[in-house]
Amino acid sequence: MNKFWFYIVALALVGCTTTPSIQEYYVSKSEDPNFLVVDIPTSILGIGNNSLSQEEEEALSSFQKLNVLLFRKTATNADQLPAELSVVRSIIDNKTFEPLLVMSDRQYSGKLVLEGTVDNPDEIVFFGSADEGFVLLRLIGRDMQVEKAMILANAIQRGNGLQNAAKALSGMF
Repeated sequence: MNKFWFYIVALALVGCTTTPSIQEYYVSKSEDPNFLVVDIPTSILGIGNNSLSQEEEEALSSFQKLNVLLFRKTATNADQLPAELSVVRSIIDNKTFEPLLVMSDRQYSGKLVLEGTVDNPDEIVFFGSADEGFVLLRLIGRDMQVEKAMILANAIQRGNGLQNAAKALSGMF
């Protein structure tokens, strides 16, 4: 009987992880004044369906929102940046994520990863960092595909979606 309890306790300890998920990290930082956490629905991009091709409409409809988490280094929180970067990197470098793209130069670094498969990702995540802070972006949707994300990125660029989102967000503050 003692072996039974030993295995139960051992299983519970092995099943516990100290690295939070991205969702847990977002939630834990949502009330932290050093972070800006914003959910951006795809509708805020202001891309008119009449200007989209059938393929672009399907791509747009497969994405529901973009979760944005920003940490901007200031004089008062500069000592917090290395620890936060370490936590985010441990989440992103976890075996649940498959790297798609890694970028780096002297001023910044970035990584595009996905959870799930290339054909059917559960989420697509971008992490970018520089001396001034970092950004963590999660693309959330249903029936997502990496190919659809690329089609959507082109439609957003062509339709000035980022400028539309920036105008809408600046009006909120």
